Amino acid sequence: MNRLLSAIAALLLCQGCATNPSTHAAAIKEVAARQVTNCTLISTITGKSLIGGAGTMGATNALVDAKEQASGLGATHIVVQSVDDGSMSTPGTARVKAYRCN
Repeated sequence: MNRLLSAIAALLLCQGCATNPSTHAAAIKEVAARQVTNCTLISTITGKSLIGGAGTMGATNALVDAKEQASGLGATHIVVQSVDDGSMSTPGTARVKAYRCN
């Protein structure tokens, strides 16, 4: 019973656990598709969160992961295709298109 209570307490505490983006990922701009017409498409990326179903935390962490991946590829902008908060048994996901704009 104590293990169950400990697990529930840890899960509730993690609801406030947002992943902080690196400096490079924080510089990635989320824009509308019309704003990247003169940019170079680098890749379509799926970001994932280790948690899901905790309000919007799964989606937020998944977007941070997608931005981290995009920054590693040299992107400057992303266009969000879809975002899913996930559930208690599935992680949150974010699918984005990464672009390099001059």
